[in-house]
Amino acid sequence: MIERLAADVLQDTYFNDLYNKAAKMFAKKMFISVNNEFFWVEKEVRDLLRFADILSNSSKVESRNKAYQIITLLNKDFNKDPYYRTFAHSVLAKLGNFPGIEYLRNEDGNNSELPLERDIEKKTKEFRQAVPGSRDLIFTDSQFELYTKITSSKHFSFSGPTSMGKSFIIKSFIRRVVANVPAENIVIMVPTRALINQFSIDLNRELKEVLDSYNYSVVTNSNVSEMDIESIQRYVFVLTPERLLSYLSQKGNPSFGYLFIDEAHKLAAENDARSITAYSAISKSLKQNRNVSLYFASPNVSNPEVFLRLFKKDEKLNYKTQEAPVSQNLFFIDLTSRKVVHYLESESYEFEPDILNGESSTYDVLSVLGKNTSNLVYCSSKNEAIDKAEKMAGCLKDIKVSNNVRKVIRQIKGYIHNDYYLAEFLNKSVAYHFGNLPQIIRNKIEALFKEREISYIFCTSTLLEGVNMPAKNVFILNNMNGRTPFQPIDFWNLAGRAGRLRYELSGNIICLKESDRVWKKSEELLMKKADILLNPSIDSHIDSKLKLIEQILNEDPKVKYKNETLKEILKYISNIISIDTLEIERSNYRSEIITKLIQDNKELIIELAKKKNGKIEVPSSVLSTNNSIKLKIQNEIYIWLQNRKDNPASIRLPSRVDYETCKEWLNRLFVLFKWQNEEKSFKSKSQLDYYALLMNQWINGLPLNQIINQSIAYYSNTNRQISTGYDKSGLKFEYFDGSKQHVNILIGNIIEDVEHVLRFLLEKYFNSYYVMLVEILGEDNAGANWATFLEYGTQKPIVIALQNYGLSRHSADFIFKNFKSCLKIEGDKLVEIDRTRLRILLDKDAIEYDEINSILF
Repeated sequence: MIERLAADVLQDTYFNDLYNKAAKMFAKKMFISVNNEFFWVEKEVRDLLRFADILSNSSKVESRNKAYQIITLLNKDFNKDPYYRTFAHSVLAKLGNFPGIEYLRNEDGNNSELPLERDIEKKTKEFRQAVPGSRDLIFTDSQFELYTKITSSKHFSFSGPTSMGKSFIIKSFIRRVVANVPAENIVIMVPTRALINQFSIDLNRELKEVLDSYNYSVVTNSNVSEMDIESIQRYVFVLTPERLLSYLSQKGNPSFGYLFIDEAHKLAAENDARSITAYSAISKSLKQNRNVSLYFASPNVSNPEVFLRLFKKDEKLNYKTQEAPVSQNLFFIDLTSRKVVHYLESESYEFEPDILNGESSTYDVLSVLGKNTSNLVYCSSKNEAIDKAEKMAGCLKDIKVSNNVRKVIRQIKGYIHNDYYLAEFLNKSVAYHFGNLPQIIRNKIEALFKEREISYIFCTSTLLEGVNMPAKNVFILNNMNGRTPFQPIDFWNLAGRAGRLRYELSGNIICLKESDRVWKKSEELLMKKADILLNPSIDSHIDSKLKLIEQILNEDPKVKYKNETLKEILKYISNIISIDTLEIERSNYRSEIITKLIQDNKELIIELAKKKNGKIEVPSSVLSTNNSIKLKIQNEIYIWLQNRKDNPASIRLPSRVDYETCKEWLNRLFVLFKWQNEEKSFKSKSQLDYYALLMNQWINGLPLNQIINQSIAYYSNTNRQISTGYDKSGLKFEYFDGSKQHVNILIGNIIEDVEHVLRFLLEKYFNSYYVMLVEILGEDNAGANWATFLEYGTQKPIVIALQNYGLSRHSADFIFKNFKSCLKIEGDKLVEIDRTRLRILLDKDAIEYDEINSILF
């Protein structure tokens, strides 16, 4: 009966007129100063609230979401009205939306009493849906339904809105898993380093008590051997796909019983080679840990079962919902026509707001709509984010910033440079945020934003990769990610950041068209939130580009690629096919790719790969470490090393690292790995002198600000040129003049080179080389592992061990240099940390304090 009644309500003309009126009044109060077009009659408000109550009793997501949206749309006008208060409390209780109830109580003082029956139902949910092991956390209805399903399944894939709290579900499940007997190690695979840091800090902050009680430690790197602490026996690993592959390649590492794939939709990223790395990491995990329980979490996906299908798991074990604990309002502002489009579920309408006069700019709109609240401003590139943050700061008046903001400004200047733009912009409550921003600085910016101490963050696609920074308003200035148009999954994942759970009932998605160059063909993306059906990129590329893969395997010089990204991805897949074909012969193991090719009657590709492989001597353990490096090249290097094993000093890496040694080994690897043809970042040996200098500074632990200052001095003294962007003729260069603009460009280049070239590309090649040495000479005779030095930015084992807790390079080095007395060290192993003494000695004003406090205490 209630379902039929709710369905009738949704179809009722009077209801839809009232709902649309509420939505339009809400919108026009945002954009128009004086609006006499609409006014409420008391009967209309009461009828709409009654409709909301009926809809909240339904089990259908559409009805439940509509009930919640009604409460949010009326809240601003009626939050003091007793009638509204009772209905709002009642509806949210029926929906099990406890964060919304908390908001009404804290912000509006809504302590209205519920009817007895509804009050009993609410109290029952509070008891039944309490998060196990927590003191005051309660699942929403959809969270509880998902939690119940996932905890009773060995494999599972689930999807929901960005605001649903998928990471919260994973962490709640971990609370339960760590109590298992026998205890098992846990791996959480995340797509980026930024998410490693965020997830590990959250685990240490939210689950520290339960993890400590069951003897678990959170580890963020693959080098477990560096954590030789006697009391720690079990681990929760938070790893990127690359780090997981590295972990799997190391003999003797403990097995794990649970593998969680956060942001699983990245497996379907068509134009990102990391999707192939993620696939490889999962596939090899299943091969080495045959009884592992596997779980996928993704946002807004209509077919989450596709990931189970990819890895041959039961597709029925999936869950999807569109029910969210916050609602969102979608607007499109066109500055070229001075109009706003408001998108509703069933229609869209256009109006001319008075905040858009003939002189209004992007920054005027951001200032008016973003006043006194939190705002994320999406930009399609790092340079655009910095440029627009600078312009926004220039449009704002000086404000009195908090003591915390002033402290962070001082810390940024000390950690990076006095002239770094970010420190300057914070004085205007403006910041920028992107993936390669140093971890310790990124943490500071995110903390200031979450505490509502800064108002605007101009950000890039790091938000698409799962970084958790919700805001009242999400402004989207472009429907591109770099040069690639948004896919629906990208747009709605980004838009899902609008609305902060527990801080407000709704958020605003504001797409802003600045010129005719942006937001082309946007209508289809915005008009209706259609089903988002994904196909893992490994499958889609094999299905649609098998001819190109065949040409690559045949080493056809005439093969043509649509772009460099596609070339990189298809060469990667071809290499995996070659390696997996070898595995059939060696161990009779059939990967998911080989199984798919056989099922689709594509055995000719397997035979071609087998033929092209020829005689391969390099062991499978080496190939599993880096299957993005061409099999043929790895095999040639392995044979070359084998022929020189009688003279190990000539092939192993030395323990001493200096500039000349770095230069020598970069030149050697340039030839061995054929970088000139295989690696687009290293086209010429002339680049290697610079990377040798940077590598030497980084590995020897030079602080980032000193690396930057030395580079500035070098550019100033040698009259070098620096790239300042593009114009119509191409890339522009100017002689370095020490200006703030040039200094910031140089800082950006250094940070990019450290994060991408040193810690990603060079780490990959040095790791591959070192793993071969271990196979040939044994670990005791293989020499130093420079891949570890590159990853951690140090040669000191104790600093490496401290970083394995999740600390940044800077904080780990800070503890080692200043508080060595708090560390119990035996040989080159960290045995124990005296946390009580360390906490007493730490200076709370130090840039390192918050990070150390959140991870170690």
